[in-house]
Amino acid sequence: MSGGRGQLRVAHVVRSDSFAGVERYITYVAPGLARHGIDVVVIGGDDEPMSEALGPAGIRHHPAATTLETARRILQCRPLDLLHTHMVAAELAAMVTQPVTRTPFITTRHFAARRGSSPAGRLVAAPIARAVRREIAVSRFVADAIGRPSVLLPSGVPCRSLGTERGRVVVMAQRLEAEKGVAVGIQAWAASGLAASGWSLVVVGDGTLAGELRALAQRLGVRGSVEFVGRRASLDELFSAAGIFLAPTPAEAFGLSVVEAMAAGLPVVASAGGAHLETVGACSTAWLFPPGDAAACADRLRRLAADGSERTRYGAGLQAVQRRHFSLGDHVEGLASLYRELLAVR
Repeated sequence: MSGGRGQLRVAHVVRSDSFAGVERYITYVAPGLARHGIDVVVIGGDDEPMSEALGPAGIRHHPAATTLETARRILQCRPLDLLHTHMVAAELAAMVTQPVTRTPFITTRHFAARRGSSPAGRLVAAPIARAVRREIAVSRFVADAIGRPSVLLPSGVPCRSLGTERGRVVVMAQRLEAEKGVAVGIQAWAASGLAASGWSLVVVGDGTLAGELRALAQRLGVRGSVEFVGRRASLDELFSAAGIFLAPTPAEAFGLSVVEAMAAGLPVVASAGGAHLETVGACSTAWLFPPGDAAACADRLRRLAADGSERTRYGAGLQAVQRRHFSLGDHVEGLASLYRELLAVR
């Protein structure tokens, strides 16, 4: 092994200068792996939130906003026993440096799609598939969609105890992009009439549709009850004050923020699509709505908001499911076992 005293040395790699679900996932698993005695380095992601999350665990972070810079960082971080990549650009960087590093790599598939969403991505898909040692799917939904053999290892989040005092706040935390269905969430909010009962909607995240979504709230007459707070590195403070979490994405690959809400005991109204059926649906399907159906979503919001005892019961059930099936400790244990298995074979 490359680390001191035979310590396994692993780099988690994402070509990115942002901080969204994949980057937040890395900030969870890297410290967990370090607690398993693995020497971890992280390449990619927005430097400020990544360093803030990783620094206390003693994990080095190296920014990498381009594929070329990602490849250069991989070379600089040698020696490494294993590369763990996230998304195609990082896979490409791992593959092109392999003749020099001789380092095997595995990858986590975070999206329910075949590799390569662009012509360039499709061009490199076949050689990457030949080079990668293992592919990890974060949900059964992803495993079924990627068209490749994979190891099913559902993502996990830290267990939380944020108290049971809930306010009249609905939180929706998504990238503000078309595929996330945020417009459906705002339409449902307007149709629910909850603003008249003193409830408010907090929208967390940023993206290309930010201005359009603000305008939509204005047109629907609910702009005064909707607060757009931008990107947040942590949702704990919002979760502590919220009464309901809203997840309108029609085909979520996993939904890290949904499982974080479950961990906080926060009742979730979600679309009945994608991995929501595996996460929220493992507790109850009563509060799921047909994807894209704003009227049905509004109905679920309205009824759940009116029933405080059901919110408490449902939130406790979701928290129990998270701790049983989607804990960070179990996920990290699975990763560490996979690393050691692969390197033992090697």
